[in-house]
Amino acid sequence: MSRVGVPAKSGVGGGIMAVVPTRMGIGIFGPALDRKGNSVAGIQLLERLSEELHLSIF
Repeated sequence: MSRVGVPAKSGVGGGIMAVVPTRMGIGIFGPALDRKGNSVAGIQLLERLSEELHLSIF
């Protein structure tokens, strides 16, 4: 959340669910995981979407 600007939860299977309050929900799947068990491609995509669509809640 602090890097992307939207609340999100990741699972050990490579999925990420993010919520932009009153606007949308986002589901992303990318099976390659980092050391913490987060989807590498999913985090990158969520960062890009947040920038391009101005989704940050901060």
